[in-house]
Amino acid sequence: MTKGQRKTSHYDEIDLIRQNLFDIEPELRMLEGVAAILLSLSTAADQVEPVALAPLAHLGSEALEQILTSWRKALAAMSNEANAR
Repeated sequence: MTKGQRKTSHYDEIDLIRQNLFDIEPELRMLEGVAAILLSLSTAADQVEPVALAPLAHLGSEALEQILTSWRKALAAMSNEANAR
């Protein structure tokens, strides 16, 4: 591998890390919305049926799963970058 190829690999790894971190943003916004709804529901005087909370729990868990997947990919790319040096 030439020095030029190694630089390209370095920039590819940085781009991969950056992309994985950017991929987290929509799920973070989703979790922010779920938290806002739950906060609103917690201050409501009415009883909230458990069946109404199930979709929020499902949305939150899916978003969290995607965040963790993207986070792990970013960490793996960082590890690959560190090992390449």
